Amino acid sequence: MVPIAVSEISRLDLQELNAPAWLEAPHATPSIAVPGSPALWSMPRVSSRLNKDSGLVYIAQNAARHPESPLEPLFRALYVTHPSFDIRSTDVVTDRNNIRKLLSFIDPGSTRNGLEEFTINIEVIKNTAIFCRDEAKTMEYIAPHEFRGYGHEFEKEYTVNQISGSTGHHRIISYRFGGLKFIVRHETDGYVGTDTRMFSSKANGPSQDDLSSMLGELSLSASLADSHPNIVPTGSKMIVKEEGKAVPLESTLEIKTRVSHKPIEISEVAPQLWVSQTPKLVRAYHQKGTFQKPVVEDVAARIKTWEECKQNELRKLAALITKITSLAKECGGNAILKYTVEGDKLVLSKVERKDMLPKDLYLKWDDGNNPQKETGAQNNGMQKPETTEIGQTNISTMTSMEDDGKTKIRIGDVDHTIYVPKIPYLESFVRLQKVTRPQATEFVHEPIKLFDVALKGVESGFRQCFRCLPTDLSQYRNLFQTYKFLKVDILSHLSIDQIIANLKVGRSDYDPEERRRITGNKGLARDTAFQLLYLILHPESRDEKKDGIKIFNAVMFVVSHPGTFKYRTKRMIRVAYEEQFTVTLKQTARLDQWDKGETADYATDVTTEEETYIYFDSDYDSF
Repeated sequence: MVPIAVSEISRLDLQELNAPAWLEAPHATPSIAVPGSPALWSMPRVSSRLNKDSGLVYIAQNAARHPESPLEPLFRALYVTHPSFDIRSTDVVTDRNNIRKLLSFIDPGSTRNGLEEFTINIEVIKNTAIFCRDEAKTMEYIAPHEFRGYGHEFEKEYTVNQISGSTGHHRIISYRFGGLKFIVRHETDGYVGTDTRMFSSKANGPSQDDLSSMLGELSLSASLADSHPNIVPTGSKMIVKEEGKAVPLESTLEIKTRVSHKPIEISEVAPQLWVSQTPKLVRAYHQKGTFQKPVVEDVAARIKTWEECKQNELRKLAALITKITSLAKECGGNAILKYTVEGDKLVLSKVERKDMLPKDLYLKWDDGNNPQKETGAQNNGMQKPETTEIGQTNISTMTSMEDDGKTKIRIGDVDHTIYVPKIPYLESFVRLQKVTRPQATEFVHEPIKLFDVALKGVESGFRQCFRCLPTDLSQYRNLFQTYKFLKVDILSHLSIDQIIANLKVGRSDYDPEERRRITGNKGLARDTAFQLLYLILHPESRDEKKDGIKIFNAVMFVVSHPGTFKYRTKRMIRVAYEEQFTVTLKQTARLDQWDKGETADYATDVTTEEETYIYFDSDYDSF
């Protein structure tokens, strides 16, 4: 059945909102070892040059190993370690990857690679939402002539597998966030040596809020010793083996590798570490495969600081997940959530598909009277799909609008059809007009200077303003006055650090965890250049002493990336900077070196073209 779109969620709708280790073996029966074990961090005595990554690598190992039910290993491991666990107390079961994608939608600057298209399959059982990642490819092969960095070879050299035949360890943790109880599965790169507790299936499990269980390894498992008992769950096509040791969460670590001249900032990895509550980090730097001596850092305090700085975004994340779950229930409990770069919004659609889990696992939600799945459509009396808009102030508040939510307004002598909630002044103007003229369906306003350009910027992205205006700084000053009159918040509370991060998402990159090229989000980068221009021209929006050097670095980034930023953008950024700041001879020379040979022939800022992809000798953080 073709998915039926029932709701769209744009970024503007979110303002102020309240495992197992897989094993290789000769036969094809997928198997997991529970609790399994991450690899032990163990530095070699002598650092040698590593080979580049090659061969088979996994993008989504659970889906690659067990495509019929990628989430089944999570539940099997959970019930082996904690047989009496009550899943009905859990609101969301998901992989870390899904939460990171939703957070990147809310805060595009939170990911180095920018926003990419993604899909999440959703099933709601009673009051529990299951989010299952959906990838176009679950694995890929790195050919000998291809370069994808040294990340996998580094892990092989600097860690020691604790489970024979292991190809990767996954872990599940449980916590409360935003009023919701989460179970989150994530891959764990390793752990530092410490006293560990040997696994016993008869041991009393922790309380639900303290749950921190290991997922074993999904394997083709004849390689495990016969002394380890096999469990073949009824109705399942996988084998569970009791093997491994429980490793405390505080011992786990994430490994990041990169070329030595490109430092890995904590802000780049903080979202990933925060979702999984991973407290330790290894930032390993190399020169053509020869690594400097890496250090295991305890970054728990820095992740806590990041969390405190991101309260607004995290509140929106919790509200977004709550809203998605609610809409999925209205779809009968089966839905698919998609994000597309072109639309720049989340679209939730109703679907019909087979169950995500084996039938015996659904009985875990049974209250003793009704063993069948209970879904939203069976109880809410929905006759047909509806389109839902999410209100401006609170994600749970609906805005009543006619037809597609747009209003007809004549500005001067030009007719427009406008979604007025995006322009606060016009929203207030229409509300007042409706009070005085209740029957009115069209409204008239006196001319507003450069309104056509301002509207295009609001509707299609601020980058459109660079296309519409000549390289005349006075025109941009007039446009900013218009935006101020319309009460459009151009900066949206972005700091200079966040602006720099968003400028960088225009670059293409390679994601070693996803095993694929990540196309740069040039639209966001170009929109951000307009915000940088505003910040430069409005001293009251910045800290002169603290931000001066950072702003110059941002200007340099824009002028030095012609594949992302075109002539008009770069020209206006430079002219504004030289007007507002005292530019040294050294800075002028650096700016000049990027202006040579470029003229106004490059004036069009197209968004559809792609710059030539050049892969640098570097390993980047995983998604």
